Amino acid sequence: MENTQDTAKNLTGAAGIVMVATLLSRITGFLRTLLISSKMMPAGYSDEFILAFTLPDLVYDLLAGGAIAAALIPVLSTYLARGQEKTGWKAISTFMNMALIIMILLEIIFFVFTDNLLGIFAAGYNQGSTGDRKLLTDLTRILLLSAPFMMMAGQLNGILNSYKKFAVAAFGPVIYNMCTILSIALFGSKSAYLTAWGVVFGAAVFFMIQFSASFKHFALYRPRLFLKSQAFKELINLALPSLISSTIIEINLIISRSYATYFDEGMVTLLNNANRTWQLPLGIFAQSIGIALLPTLSEEFASESYDSFKNILYKGLRVVFLLSLPTSIIMIVLSQDIFRVMFKWGSFSESSVFYGGLCLMGYSFALIFTSVISLMTRAFYSIHNSKTPLICNTSGILVNYLFNLIFTRYTDIGIAGTALAYSISSFINMMILLLAFKSKTGVDIITDNFGFMGKASLGGIGAGIFSYILSSVIRPDITSKFSQVLVLMLPMVAGLGLFWFVMDFLRVPEIKFINQLVLSRIKKVAVFRR
Repeated sequence: MENTQDTAKNLTGAAGIVMVATLLSRITGFLRTLLISSKMMPAGYSDEFILAFTLPDLVYDLLAGGAIAAALIPVLSTYLARGQEKTGWKAISTFMNMALIIMILLEIIFFVFTDNLLGIFAAGYNQGSTGDRKLLTDLTRILLLSAPFMMMAGQLNGILNSYKKFAVAAFGPVIYNMCTILSIALFGSKSAYLTAWGVVFGAAVFFMIQFSASFKHFALYRPRLFLKSQAFKELINLALPSLISSTIIEINLIISRSYATYFDEGMVTLLNNANRTWQLPLGIFAQSIGIALLPTLSEEFASESYDSFKNILYKGLRVVFLLSLPTSIIMIVLSQDIFRVMFKWGSFSESSVFYGGLCLMGYSFALIFTSVISLMTRAFYSIHNSKTPLICNTSGILVNYLFNLIFTRYTDIGIAGTALAYSISSFINMMILLLAFKSKTGVDIITDNFGFMGKASLGGIGAGIFSYILSSVIRPDITSKFSQVLVLMLPMVAGLGLFWFVMDFLRVPEIKFINQLVLSRIKKVAVFRR
């Protein structure tokens, strides 16, 4: 019992640290997105700047991406738990060295064939788009220089998480975002080129912070390839499917952006703004909890403590569901008001608010589905199975492409169809993952949690209806930011408050866990201030 309580306490503390850091990361990420809209969109090159991240992000996903969570953390955590740290580091060293070699080759290929690849990934630019193709190519080549720093920083993040050093690993991206924000603030309205160079500098700073924090663990690192190591074979068997899987996820986003280039100038920026907005709670809730859970799930599975494994997984899923469900519903109901508050600054028009709000509404459905996917993917990684998420993500990209095609050709919903297609593919992906996990482990997540989901859905629907009624009755003065914020906060807080009341009334135990998590953070802040 004592060990279980200690584990729960450690998970609460780890999840709290990661959630705070992720919140800051998402807030600074939002500020970055806001500055792109306010500084670069009026200058006419915000679409090109956003699209220029396509190839650098692809390099990261091909060489780091899901492999950090799927292979690096579970393998190193497992060998640390067994007291075989040296063996674990043979695998990690080999993986990092191979990734470095492949990265150099990819950087050369992407740099040489930039224009050809962008002809595929920004297809609308081939058909008379108003965008600047040369600028897009130049910015992409500059930002490709940031990819090595981001890849290596990501791997160092995984090492720190394996040693359960969550703080530096979690707060590193905040520094990167701050550097990017500074670059956009200084140069965004003047020069896209200088802004891109500022991003490269931020990536270098991010890497240096992660390296300084993880340097002491590199005593066992070797600049060699231990290709015959059993630990490396285990790692690569997990890493390859997850690398392909994370690449497929990036391709999903590339498909969305590519379709957006067929619409009017600025639509890529609006779609990106909506995408960043709905991902704010995703990162705070699902991804932060998943990061904290993965090493523990890996250890429980390695020690064959299957009941404990199942209990920890269920607690994580229920907490994430309680956080994401009301947030998703309220974001759907208040999508226009949210987009207006967040992005209507300066010359940003009501027309842009309308189209951006539609995109946000389409994406918001995905919040619940992707939150569950995030935890289930890590659950598969913890049992050393990365092939199943790969298969599921492959089906997701096909569904996304199909519905993008349908919405574009056969409906008039415009850019919002791209966001809705992503949500539909996320739902199908989630269902396949849940059914596959039952097939692999015998753990029937849907049936075991059906009553819980029913209670949560009851509270979520009530919160959505209440928020909708309030937002319909009380409308903002769109010329006043104070009025916009006030009119948004009233239905949002009221809806969330009603949901929390219903969950507490129905005695859902995970609500107490969330309350304790929030209160523990507040108490620490209060003590710090003293």
